[in-house]
Amino acid sequence: MESQADQSTFRSYLAFFGGQQFSLLGSSVVQFVIIWWVTIVTEKALVPLYLTVASIAGFAPMILVTPFAGVLVDRTSRKALIGVVDFLQALATVVLILLFWSGVVSFWHVLVVLAFRSVCQAFHSPAVSAIVPLMVPRDKLSRINGLSYLLTGMMTLLGPAVAGVLLVFMPVDQVLWVDPVTFAVAVVPLLLIRMPSVRMPEEKSSFRKDFFEGLSFIKRKRGLLPVVTLATLLNFFFMPLMVLLPYFVKYDHFGGVGELALLMVVMQGGMFAGGLLMTVMKEVKRKMTVTAVCIVAAYATSAMVALTPTGWFWFMAVGLFALDFSIAPANVLLRTILQVVIPAEMQGRVNAVLMSLASAASPFGMILGGTLV
Repeated sequence: MESQADQSTFRSYLAFFGGQQFSLLGSSVVQFVIIWWVTIVTEKALVPLYLTVASIAGFAPMILVTPFAGVLVDRTSRKALIGVVDFLQALATVVLILLFWSGVVSFWHVLVVLAFRSVCQAFHSPAVSAIVPLMVPRDKLSRINGLSYLLTGMMTLLGPAVAGVLLVFMPVDQVLWVDPVTFAVAVVPLLLIRMPSVRMPEEKSSFRKDFFEGLSFIKRKRGLLPVVTLATLLNFFFMPLMVLLPYFVKYDHFGGVGELALLMVVMQGGMFAGGLLMTVMKEVKRKMTVTAVCIVAAYATSAMVALTPTGWFWFMAVGLFALDFSIAPANVLLRTILQVVIPAEMQGRVNAVLMSLASAASPFGMILGGTLV
């Protein structure tokens, strides 16, 4: 059974959305603290290897589990599922805090916690994504997706800054308490609001049938498979630029850390500006046309970055700003299109497959870029 989104559900979603931003900040702090701890306690020659292994532990389980987790998202209460996995992630952090406090923590403990949190995220992300079209009126979807894009970037950027300041005054185990605290803040609106249900209690079907229904929908829905392919290819082709920018600045343009820092700030500025534009704009009518224009603009500006004359960092900065500014509307509108065309009762399954494909494209893009260089 599907409920029509209205102003009441929209207000509830805004309360939930605000709480989730606190939770995201806590997760960002934990991620930075763990990376820093691995860096300072590992022998210098082994740091790249250990960081790579930690990164794989942090995203590989999510990629593998997400398509199957999506089925559970559609078969259970999404509100309960979000609450449970948020609690489990906070509990994993508390366990890690106790290991630090007792002085027995090791790199393998950290890997297990990272992998466990990654599995939890495999359930959390499609569940959160699935409730958006249920609670947000259609004419507000683009704005909410733009706001989500904007705030996610802000929280991801703010997390390392908060962690860096706290680490100056506190040991690692005390800084990690930020995650359970932000969970406690996020769970309050989750407990208070009501989320619409999309499936009648008496409906019964097998897990296998539900899983393949999601795959079948992607194949048979007109235009959906090209959109999925497009989103996956975007992640694949733009990843080498993101990963190899430090190499490009230092060895191709003879720049230093100051130039790299400036370019990173400019990129974040482009992303924020694009997200802000989508937040304040009225509903876009021709979403696919605007998305296509933004994608063409993104490729054009990436070519501008690649063809930057040696040492012209201002020219490269303009290209990177325009690149991230173009990608933001494309991402927001693609997300909105999917929320509109996917039935509410299949949002979990279909979104889970899409997230898994998009996430899997990133490491392959990294490998391609590194191999070519």
